Amino acid sequence: MLPVIVVLNKVAEHPFDINRRALQQKFPTIREFIQTDCDTEIGINTLRTAIERETNRLEHLRDPFPGSWFEIKKRLSDMAANYISFEKYREICQTDGEPDPSAQNSLAVHLHSLGIALNYRQDSRLRDTHVLNPHWVTNGIYKLLNDHDLTKANGELDINCLNRLLDPKDYPLERHDFLLGLMRKFELCFPFQEDDKRYLIPDLLDKQQPEAASKFELPDCLNFRYEYPILPEGLLPRFIVRTHVLSDHQLRWRTGVILNFEGNQALVKADPQAKSVSISVNGPLSSRRRLLAIIRSDFDRIHSNFKFTPKELVPVPGYPNITVSYKDLLIRESKGRQSFEEVVGDELIDLNVQDLLNGVDIEGSRQRTSDIERRDQTLKLFYSYSHKDESLRNQLETHLKILQRQKLIQPWHERCIIAGTDWAKEIDDNLKRADIILLLISADFIASDYCYEVELKQAMEHHQAGKARVIPIIMRPADWKNTPFSDLQAFPTNATPITSWSDRDEAWLNVETAIREVVEDIKAQRYR
Repeated sequence: MLPVIVVLNKVAEHPFDINRRALQQKFPTIREFIQTDCDTEIGINTLRTAIERETNRLEHLRDPFPGSWFEIKKRLSDMAANYISFEKYREICQTDGEPDPSAQNSLAVHLHSLGIALNYRQDSRLRDTHVLNPHWVTNGIYKLLNDHDLTKANGELDINCLNRLLDPKDYPLERHDFLLGLMRKFELCFPFQEDDKRYLIPDLLDKQQPEAASKFELPDCLNFRYEYPILPEGLLPRFIVRTHVLSDHQLRWRTGVILNFEGNQALVKADPQAKSVSISVNGPLSSRRRLLAIIRSDFDRIHSNFKFTPKELVPVPGYPNITVSYKDLLIRESKGRQSFEEVVGDELIDLNVQDLLNGVDIEGSRQRTSDIERRDQTLKLFYSYSHKDESLRNQLETHLKILQRQKLIQPWHERCIIAGTDWAKEIDDNLKRADIILLLISADFIASDYCYEVELKQAMEHHQAGKARVIPIIMRPADWKNTPFSDLQAFPTNATPITSWSDRDEAWLNVETAIREVVEDIKAQRYR
């Protein structure tokens, strides 16, 4: 662990101190606290001595470097280029006396640490570029963060605009992906799920919440809350990106968003001071839990990448500021406890365990089965679709998150493919493992050689062999009557295309219900 020196500056102007022992107990790497003042030079020599002492103790400080490494370092430092490929870097190493690839990699790490040549070898998106001028990176990113048009667009960036925003001489087209990849690495931007050409830059979201947020009456809402040991950077931007099909860009801001779904609205807000995220859903009582289930499903996916588990809290109906632990409620339920008492102000009220849990959970999401059993029962669902229907696919996926939260399905589509992997093999492997295959039908699907000749052919073979169930979903009007799937039951009802429905939510609910029935039928046959 690297040593830490805490500097208490401007002590001549504003004398102050902090709880040093408590901080050192919490952060053992703190070596010293030094009071300074730059105007009067108080403590400057003490600080210099402390820095020299601690740096002298650093590991690898005096490790011997081969003479060839200094030659390579000097040559890279003297180059006028902003960047070179990693292959070019290896050629330079070879020419200047370091032929060993392993040693070249070690030198790259040292050069990166010294800030001479930046290289992110552990990231497949960035490893092939060696940055010789760090200012090239920072200047490019600052140009984006300070662009007036991007600010007006509430941080929504289309990569086709980068040629206009960046000087093509310094930032040619082939380096745009690297710059965006670096911004993604440091969570300065996030890609929209259904369109890898669009990004959200959270620093450009409005800091002010819209007036619509003040119209939520919390006592009348279905509420839920997460509490964190520390509120993770990028938490709300990630959530906004994952749920963007349910929000309008005017209803997104730096710490919150308002979502719309089936006539309900949800206010999702982060409170950095309280280290929490609150969720409030209003609208028709019958469908509030469905929107909450979608929200919790997306937060579950985001939380799965954290090293800690946030607390889930259920506000007491009518008392939104009083919460009980969701985990504690599950324990009470498992032990057969029906109710418990809670102090609210000067009163002692009885709370029903089932009422609180059922108030925030949709039916079937609290199955009393082990994780292994539940995973075995989850059916794998594969999306086969044309890229031109990606927006519609994303809308369908949002509605099917309810089935996903109930552990009924595990969806997959090609946007799940990790960069750098064999995409054709990934598609083939997931298609072979699928229990349910959704064909998202449109004229573009039928016209796509890969969808029609490859995916559809394999899907129908699995369907006819009884290995999977194929379900055509008619997304847009198309002539599909003489296709290989024309004899299959298509949805929505009467095979009316999704885009032809006057109420799009009703159309998606119709499809969701049909898929749920197929899931239940497969399970009934498989586990009887």
